[in-house]
Amino acid sequence: MRDDLDFDFSILITDLNSKILDCNKAFEGLSGYYKEELKDLDIEKIIKKDILLTRNGNIKIHYDVFPLIKENIVIYVIYDIEKIKEILEENLLIFQDAPIPIIELDVEELIDYLNTLRKIIGENLETYFITYPEAIFDFIHKLKVVKVNKFFEKAYMGVSFEKFKENLFNYFTPQSIEIVKREIIKFYNGDKKLDFELEAVDPNYGIKILRCIISIFEEKKAVIYIIDMTEHRHLERELKRAIAKLELFSNQIIKTLSSVIENKDSYTANHQRRVADLSKKIAQEIGFSKDKVDAIYIGALLHDIGKIAIPAEILNKPGKLTPIEFEIVKTHPLKGYDILKNIDFPPEVLDIVYHHERLDGTGYPDGLRNGDISLEVGIVSVADVVEAMASHRPYRPPLGIDTALSEIEKWKGIKYYEEVVDVCIRLFREKGFNFS
Repeated sequence: MRDDLDFDFSILITDLNSKILDCNKAFEGLSGYYKEELKDLDIEKIIKKDILLTRNGNIKIHYDVFPLIKENIVIYVIYDIEKIKEILEENLLIFQDAPIPIIELDVEELIDYLNTLRKIIGENLETYFITYPEAIFDFIHKLKVVKVNKFFEKAYMGVSFEKFKENLFNYFTPQSIEIVKREIIKFYNGDKKLDFELEAVDPNYGIKILRCIISIFEEKKAVIYIIDMTEHRHLERELKRAIAKLELFSNQIIKTLSSVIENKDSYTANHQRRVADLSKKIAQEIGFSKDKVDAIYIGALLHDIGKIAIPAEILNKPGKLTPIEFEIVKTHPLKGYDILKNIDFPPEVLDIVYHHERLDGTGYPDGLRNGDISLEVGIVSVADVVEAMASHRPYRPPLGIDTALSEIEKWKGIKYYEEVVDVCIRLFREKGFNFS
């Protein structure tokens, strides 16, 4: 590359509201303005589409935008089109020898056609396509293939350049035509850099998935960089299938663990399932993420698994437990924790299994209070007591859902988190939730 064609990137920085914050020396030189003059100006005062409004007149530019949301800034990297033209002209060998397939297109006829169409139909090209779906082929025929590079010829030996040149989309599937239609609409709306994937028919290898990155220069020339994504997408699909199998396997383990106690105490197994369903709904209503909701559901589904270590005669005793028997029952959270601790569950699962706590310190095993109890544990504790009171127990008939809701309302903010109680009551009284 000639030394006189070297140039620094012009950088412009705005906030997320498009107010200019800063720029580099190269941008000052390109625009003719000092950064102090630009500060707090709206970017549209200096850049309109692909035009830079400089102190000495308008120049055509190409720019890339990089939003940095966490830093509350947007970075614009700006290129002078004339400089880019010179660099392209001087570096045709780079085009020819680039290690990826490249196609050069003449888009002047297409752009003239779009400009004429805009005068007739206005800005809404999408509606035009709905009315005339076959119009996409009018657009396609306006694209002229100028040349392809050596790597393209090597990678796609089965592609006849003459046929390819005659109609760029001879080798693309019908589904890909719909993708092209979408990208034409973007281009019509002013997007000068397109990046999309489509399916192509390779005569030698069958269907390929190609990523096409298109940059448009000078309002008449476009360059398409092609990246073969076929193997990548195949590996992605295989990975998704493997993950799905792992998730299925994981769910089977969880269900098996949940049902381990069923032969010993069918009440506890059914109780866990119903508590898990209610806990999941409460967590969703509160607004937890899907991962958090799933962890709460699993924790609730397994929260009494430690009862497998409690003698059946105590679990199924029809009368009131003695103080000693109740102390034995209170050991089940630790037993459950020991069963599950070596499995790679989310931390919320073991927290829920281990802590059967209440805000006032009357829970077990640690007698935690208020802020020491996680909201996830608080959700399951409310679901636990509601299901237990509403359902049949070995020592009494069901008390009913109204009695259960009155109980948690009575102890709201004392034993149970207020937010959890309010959500639980709303689910039953307003949203029609029922235990299945």
